[in-house]
Amino acid sequence: MLLAAPLTAQQTDTLPKRVPPVPLAVEGDTTFSGKATADTVPKDTVKAPLAVSFRPIGPEIRGRRTIWDRQAIFESGALTLPQLLAQVEGVTTYHAGFIAASTATSWFGELGRVRVFLDGVELDGLDPRDGGTPDLSVIQLWSLEEVALERTAVELRVHLRSWRVRLTTAQTRTDIVTGSENTNLYRGFFGKRMESGGVLQLGAQQYSTTSVRSAGDGDALAAFGRGGFARGRLTVDVVATRLGRKKNPTNRNVLVGTTVLGAIDGFEGNDAVGYLRAAWGNADSSGVWAQAIAAGLRHEETGDSTAGADTARSQTQYVASAGVTRWGARLSATARMRVQNGAQRMSPSVHAGWERSWFSLGATADLAGGDSTRRVDAQLALMPLPWVHVAASHGIHTPTNTAVQGPERVSSRAEVAVKLWGRWISGGVVRRSAGLMPGMPVFDTAYVALDRAASTGVFGSLSGKIRGPFSFMWHGVQWSDDVPYRPQVESHTELRVASGFERQIKRKTFHLSAAITHDYRGSVAVPDGLGGFARAEGDGWFGTALEMRIGTAYIFWYNQNSTGTVYETVPGYLMPRLVQLYGVRWEFWN
Repeated sequence: MLLAAPLTAQQTDTLPKRVPPVPLAVEGDTTFSGKATADTVPKDTVKAPLAVSFRPIGPEIRGRRTIWDRQAIFESGALTLPQLLAQVEGVTTYHAGFIAASTATSWFGELGRVRVFLDGVELDGLDPRDGGTPDLSVIQLWSLEEVALERTAVELRVHLRSWRVRLTTAQTRTDIVTGSENTNLYRGFFGKRMESGGVLQLGAQQYSTTSVRSAGDGDALAAFGRGGFARGRLTVDVVATRLGRKKNPTNRNVLVGTTVLGAIDGFEGNDAVGYLRAAWGNADSSGVWAQAIAAGLRHEETGDSTAGADTARSQTQYVASAGVTRWGARLSATARMRVQNGAQRMSPSVHAGWERSWFSLGATADLAGGDSTRRVDAQLALMPLPWVHVAASHGIHTPTNTAVQGPERVSSRAEVAVKLWGRWISGGVVRRSAGLMPGMPVFDTAYVALDRAASTGVFGSLSGKIRGPFSFMWHGVQWSDDVPYRPQVESHTELRVASGFERQIKRKTFHLSAAITHDYRGSVAVPDGLGGFARAEGDGWFGTALEMRIGTAYIFWYNQNSTGTVYETVPGYLMPRLVQLYGVRWEFWN
């Protein structure tokens, strides 16, 4: 993890609102001030928006963050998707080192229960090393404009939308990050809409890092591109993203003074996703919409390896979806065909949701997901009073091959939140049936899937203003029993100050945000390959963050593990100490 603390609050309705930057362009004008005349400044045109993928309704306690827009993604301080998801209550991430090292992610104590969709294309794990628990760090975060969460009882579904532009004025941006672990990162963006409605977007990110203690370091070059057009309700576009990366072997400290060199094999190769889409209508607006997508996913290893993995794996997805939004109700149906290794598999799914002022409900049925599991989920949130919210979720997931994937999984979650003196206090319980816990073979081939008994966890949160620009947030979870691959206790605490100094700076060209955080995780047991278990001992660590916006430039400084605590999230893989990253994000128009 680069940063445990979110730079935008988890409970957005109770904390100081983020001050938006000064508008750089509005309809009919591209000037920074009102002094220029029409004779000297060309008029700008706002073109029809490109289509977006359907985002299911996920009933939740009001105010809980489930959506990050583009600005919030970068303000979070996360460089990878696991770092962003680590800020979510119920998500646990495991790391073998810094940003280039391998990761695994779990949802309410269960590995492999996080599914990710990019513009409607499901990003199935193609790397055979993952063993059913995909490494989400290879999914590009920097090229997104939105991350939305669908928090069901059994699994977490993450819906990603790629970056879009609407203005004919050329948009460019440059990001520079440097700091500990010899880290250097650079980004560049260019986006422009044509008078004809066409669109051209290009972006690239390059980083390199060196970890002296644990290795697992490397470098990566990622690229993003979009071309096409949008006229009225019609969108036709082509999107491609590619990550070429080189990761050095990761060392493991099994005992004090003993190091296993290359415990995790190195990797050199690339991951790519591309699609061609034709869409009618907008899935976010009222009315009928439809989309058809032909997509390709590829994972390829180009370097030498001792892991015995296939050198290349690819998959084709054909997705046809349609829906209607009216009177607060949202209905959608999707037919998804996967073609991989010469085999075809159809995965139909439907979703229904309804939102009103005092309640929200949603239901999803996926008859054959990426792992051939039938999924049925239902969620409900009630707001009978402005200061009382209740939410519940229930899911039943039935694998086709129970001999390999384990028995049927049934999970339930219920939560109550009360607002007292302007602060929200919530508490809930989650119940998981007995089943098969996926392993983490990406860290060690001994980390195999294990049978586990039914378990119950309790969780809670507290958030709200302290005084003025100061706010506080805490959330944590504790399980009734200690089982492998799951810490029994976790908590996250944050003290934040955020202000735009509006009284002193009338033009709102400045904003300051700073935070102090503390994270704690209990010990985690994993198989030792000899019939017993090894442990990553529990510990806590502090972090700090500072960000200032001056005009259109964001200057930031992030500090992870500021006290230099020696800790690990997977036995033997030490996390970096005293990580400091700082840099600037600067956006330009015209």
